[in-house]
Amino acid sequence: MSGESGEDGANDWTWAHLLWQRRGLRLEEFSEMPRNVQLAYIASEQLAMECPMNSNDRLAKVYIKTK
Repeated sequence: MSGESGEDGANDWTWAHLLWQRRGLRLEEFSEMPRNVQLAYIASEQLAMECPMNSNDRLAKVYIKTK
């Protein structure tokens, strides 16, 4: 599930995977959350990508340029 498919929920699993890789949030935990809590986690991660507060995330943003 890359998130590139047109299937419903594919983008959710992309975020679930991203949160697992970056923050250690298990996929099972993400899937059991109410939708509004999932969206809060997704919004928080998007904000962290745009304006990182964590020093490791700030360094990553400098070294890993995204378009």
